[in-house]
Amino acid sequence: MRALTLIADRKLELAELPAPSPPAAGEVQIRVRAVALNHIDVWGWRGMAFAKRKLPLVAGAEAAGEIAAVGPDVDHFKAGDRVVMYGALTCGACRACREGRDNLCEDVKGLMGFHVDGFAREFVNLPARLVIPVPAGVDFPDAACAPIAFSTVEHMPGARRRLRHRNRRDPDGEGGRLHGHHDGGRRRQG
Repeated sequence: MRALTLIADRKLELAELPAPSPPAAGEVQIRVRAVALNHIDVWGWRGMAFAKRKLPLVAGAEAAGEIAAVGPDVDHFKAGDRVVMYGALTCGACRACREGRDNLCEDVKGLMGFHVDGFAREFVNLPARLVIPVPAGVDFPDAACAPIAFSTVEHMPGARRRLRHRNRRDPDGEGGRLHGHHDGGRRRQG
């Protein structure tokens, strides 16, 4: 299968890679239909120092596609379903992951396309829990732009409420050194 690989800082190459094996239990195989360009892709291409990775690396931190195959124990997806993929390789076992808040995982193994092989390839296998259906009427290129930006924004209102609530209980910041608080346009840190 074809894949867009980062072979050195600021150097991309189209490569032939072996196709993935059939999906394992709890996994789906996705035929990638669109890859978005996110700022993290640019950081990776530039060789940002905090990107601990081994080259060559398949690029692409955000993508959309369709289910090509489902592994055993996957009953909520079928071949042909249109999906987006969450590219953080989360543990699936910590409290945040069990509550469906993978963006707060306590043991992330890497971000696809940045630390480990990404989505800029024809097929990829992922845990089904990291795959989200695409609503009718949303095309693949638009859906591909959503995973990082929208997963961040979706969790912000609740996180902000929790921070504000924590500040009321701990106005002097004694329970932690960094607490954000919104107060009429002014920012305060405890």
